[in-house]
Amino acid sequence: MNMNESNMTTEFKLKARMTNVDELNYTIQVYPLNIEWKYAEPEYIINEHRFKNDSVRQIIRNVVLKYKDFMYGSIKVGSKDYLFEAQIPKGFNTENLKQIITQIGTEIKDEIMKNENEIETFRKFLEETEF
Repeated sequence: MNMNESNMTTEFKLKARMTNVDELNYTIQVYPLNIEWKYAEPEYIINEHRFKNDSVRQIIRNVVLKYKDFMYGSIKVGSKDYLFEAQIPKGFNTENLKQIITQIGTEIKDEIMKNENEIETFRKFLEETEF
């Protein structure tokens, strides 16, 4: 699905699927639901915006650090199948998990919007300026 910039300002949804269960954890994979995206080593392309693996990992860590009670296992990025994979402890509050994943989506959307606004501002500058 290809979404234009105006849709990007209002909609960016993530979806999670459970891929594994062990004695202590659920393993989930989270991916963009309603926007065009792909993975091409070493970066994700989301709505034509490029995110290096480390940038995605840093966004996730910054959000997760705000939740002191969220003791997660490993977080993996760098797959054509998902944006990130995380181990979630069994019994973790699902409302908090929803807030965490929603906040990660918001941070990614904000990064994309900041980039699009910067490009538009520069484009406008070039159109209006004679050298």
